[in-house]
Amino acid sequence: MSERLTDNPTLFRLRVRYGKRDRLKYLGHLELIHTIERIVRRAGLPYAVTQGFSPHMRVGFSSALPVGTSSTCEWYDLFMTEFVALHEAFERLAAASPADLAPIEAAYIDVRTPALTAQLTRLSYRIDLHLDPEAPVSADEVRAAIDTLRAGHGIDYARGKKSKRLDLDHTLVGYELTAGERPDHLVLMLDTHADNEGSMRPEILLSAADVLLQGLTPGVDAPIVSTGMQDLVTICSYDVERQNQACEDDEGRLVSPIPVRTCGFAPHTR
Repeated sequence: MSERLTDNPTLFRLRVRYGKRDRLKYLGHLELIHTIERIVRRAGLPYAVTQGFSPHMRVGFSSALPVGTSSTCEWYDLFMTEFVALHEAFERLAAASPADLAPIEAAYIDVRTPALTAQLTRLSYRIDLHLDPEAPVSADEVRAAIDTLRAGHGIDYARGKKSKRLDLDHTLVGYELTAGERPDHLVLMLDTHADNEGSMRPEILLSAADVLLQGLTPGVDAPIVSTGMQDLVTICSYDVERQNQACEDDEGRLVSPIPVRTCGFAPHTR
């Protein structure tokens, strides 16, 4: 299959998967966009620009991560005015990127492909829960709290001055909770759905579960507020990592957002 997947010989679309790790997981989405743009310029790739009064680099991103959430599967689409061999383009980006935003794989795709935010509808997260070693809650208690929230179909929360609702029927496909490396460590895996109707916010789910674990009622005894990383009571700390973003075909099967033929390094693992 040719790497040149477009009827327009002057426009090429490079889809790149990269990680967001360690200190750089605290970059906000706008800061991330500006950093990726600097990486592309430093790499010397022939990027296209938008039309209009304020032209800027033509690049599209997958959905924003909450500040403090790491990832091994972030994506961007870079439109270029000249074809650059895939291996060379990848190597240039790798050399221009800080290690915590390094590209993992890349491929050329058809310029007519839908935007990443429209294609990536299944997202999975790993959440490491670090409990109070003096009085840890059990996996069964955490599981019961999540099941109670699912039975209520959603979580009401505040974001700024707005009241919102996290629809769990729509956004939470399933979850798995397992014991971690120590008695005070649990691992929560979330399989979620995202589209224009909404997407999972793991920090909201954790905050509401924490309120239930205290024997309180979310939104009545304790309001749920979207503030990025949450200060919880029964959970001393937690780490969230987005581990997969995939497309779905007509039968609901998960599909990679890039063709089989790619260029890249082995992805980072824990």
